[in-house]
Amino acid sequence: MSQRSIEVKVGALILVALALLAGFIVVMGGFTLEPTLTIHVDFENPGALQAGAPVRMAGMQIGKVAEVQFRGGEIDSTTQEPAPPIRVVAKLEQRYRKALRANSRWYVTTNGLLGEQFLAVEPGTAEQPVLWDGAVVTGVSPPRLDLLLSESYELLHKAYASISRNETKIEETFNGLHSTLKGTGDFFRNNREKIDAIVSNTESLTMEANDTMREARERYVTGPQVDRILNNVERATGTLDRELPPLVRDGRAVLGDAKKITGALSSDDQLERYRQITRDVGDAAATLKGAATDAKGAVADTRDVVSRVKRGQGTLGALVMDEAIYDDLQELLRDLKHNPWKLFWRE
Repeated sequence: MSQRSIEVKVGALILVALALLAGFIVVMGGFTLEPTLTIHVDFENPGALQAGAPVRMAGMQIGKVAEVQFRGGEIDSTTQEPAPPIRVVAKLEQRYRKALRANSRWYVTTNGLLGEQFLAVEPGTAEQPVLWDGAVVTGVSPPRLDLLLSESYELLHKAYASISRNETKIEETFNGLHSTLKGTGDFFRNNREKIDAIVSNTESLTMEANDTMREARERYVTGPQVDRILNNVERATGTLDRELPPLVRDGRAVLGDAKKITGALSSDDQLERYRQITRDVGDAAATLKGAATDAKGAVADTRDVVSRVKRGQGTLGALVMDEAIYDDLQELLRDLKHNPWKLFWRE
């Protein structure tokens, strides 16, 4: 019984150890009984990401990388362009699906500076649709330090080779620069007094310019004359504001009346009246022309009468041109003036 008891105890201990090992493997391996969904993430170069790497969101593991597929040379059936060479198949737990949106960012990063690489996910915004099982998204490839180091080495090598090939020219350049700086220093030392004078003159000119600017400001900016001008402008502006609207209204009214008058004058009845007036004026002009002809005849007769009078022909001519008759009439008028009773009394 003692030997059998020992065997039972050893068997139980082995079973417990196996159970603890299985639990440790389950915990450390990320095994879960939660339902999962598959997301395909395409990369140009995912770095050293391997199958079994965790998938994290906000620092929490939400799944793992199930497979890393090489698809180089394939053509995308949708875009008819070469497909990204690497596709990462991620198995994620269904309970985190609400945070997986169409604008979520998928990228490869590391735990610390030299830690294990894993697939990281940034949650998308609520207005974007949720990713479905089997969705294909594009990931952000990590920076390639090896390529950066290679290009840096190549750049340094080219710089070193260029310096080696142009060592003489570089030495001449530095010698010329040294000579130029030395000559500049000698120039400043030899012309120190002149430079001091130039600085003093510049300072004086600056002070005079400041004084001039201050006087100009006092006279043309802050002076009383400027204030008066501004006040006058303000008053004129106020007057325009008060007077301009009535003038505009009156002008509009005048234009309206003129439009009405023009419309009335340009009506068919009014145009017919204008035609009748024109015909009447034509008839009056013809009548006046006839009257002018008659007037010319009367003027000619008058001229003939006047000429006959001047020649002393006829009674009127005799009265006008005979001086004796004129003297007798003058004597008669003088006598009647002094003796008006002779008009009523006869001897």
